Amino acid sequence: MVGSATFVNPYVSEDRVDLNQVWVEIPSTLVALGGDVHIGVHGASGTGLRVRLAREDDDGRALLATMPLALDFEHRMTIPCGYFSRGGTYYLELVSDKDTYLPDYDNTTELAKREIDTKVKREVGDGSLMETGDSVVKSWKFDVLWPTATLDVTPEQIKTYPERQVMAILEFPRVVCTPVNSNADFWLELLYCGHSSGGAVLCDGKNTSSHAHVLYSEQIHGFPGRNTMTLRCELFGQAGDYALTLRPAAAAGPQDLATAFIKADWSEQFVLNVHGGSVFPCGDGVRVLFQYPECVLEGADRVRVFGRDADRLRYVAERRVRRGQHTASFDCRLFSERYPEYCFVYVSQAVTGAVADVRMDCLPTLPLSDGGAGGWGEWSAWSACPAPAHCSTRTRSRHRFCDSPPPAYGSRFCEVTRLKSKKSN
Repeated sequence: MVGSATFVNPYVSEDRVDLNQVWVEIPSTLVALGGDVHIGVHGASGTGLRVRLAREDDDGRALLATMPLALDFEHRMTIPCGYFSRGGTYYLELVSDKDTYLPDYDNTTELAKREIDTKVKREVGDGSLMETGDSVVKSWKFDVLWPTATLDVTPEQIKTYPERQVMAILEFPRVVCTPVNSNADFWLELLYCGHSSGGAVLCDGKNTSSHAHVLYSEQIHGFPGRNTMTLRCELFGQAGDYALTLRPAAAAGPQDLATAFIKADWSEQFVLNVHGGSVFPCGDGVRVLFQYPECVLEGADRVRVFGRDADRLRYVAERRVRRGQHTASFDCRLFSERYPEYCFVYVSQAVTGAVADVRMDCLPTLPLSDGGAGGWGEWSAWSACPAPAHCSTRTRSRHRFCDSPPPAYGSRFCEVTRLKSKKSN
């Protein structure tokens, strides 16, 4: 045709290709399972090349797929999304049989042969070229990012053994397809972290704190687009901070963890009352009434009795709480006048085995009597005026103690009254 010219690559024919003349364009930012991957292939149209996709794993390079090279009208090949099932280092390989790699040597000059041999052996900037058995392979290395996870919990503020269900919502917002091979890629774990110190949570989701206890774990296969899970009520048996974390199952997993935090206070459903005004007269025993949240552990909680000796509590006995039980009776023989007071404590146990005293009610051993009752001492002097220049608008105070006489053992304490105060004139 007049005004036009045709240029022919001497090393390429309909049946033969020089892989040195082939290059590809791989997108610079790829996210696993984020959509089909379109790769531009140049210098290889009309050839019988094969494509291999591999990934660098813990045990070396793993072959994921082999397929014939098929290009669209824009000279692009498409690799289905599902082959990129996780982040890491991938390899794209174009493979040609040796007998179709180069033109016949019989029709090639000695200089061309030397140039061809050099191209087969050298490393090229755009892909690595090598001979393997009866094939010639050109390989490109590229990185694929891990999909980003979001992890939320609701509610974030709870009471121990909560009545309202605690929900965890795991989502990979950029995942649009299902992996060809699904593995246990992640662990979802609930950690108990103890109590905050200065506002800082004692575990960061990496389970590095000595305070952290794993309460629950679940394998997450692949990358679910959105997964909503219910965290069981009995997992939250201690007041303090909890961390729900998503971590990789393998060391080669993503470095950025997804973590959500939950703060728990003691449930107000714990109630403890002791029947009567004193231990003696005892009658049929000392009866204790109690309430607790519905999902406490079966047979784990206890009601304990302590004798108060000065500022110490001395263990006496305990009764195990069965679910559905709300009263316990302690035999009169457990008590004596050795202690002036007995304290009854509801002890809650969590799934970790940790126990905590959540409610306490105390009774005097003997009935309080009017004889030997305490009496108020003398009032102290009035406090100094806090602002002498404005004494008319300020308040001064004085105090007295129940020490004239102090109450005898088993006797009534002084009747509590408000502290005296007066306006300065």
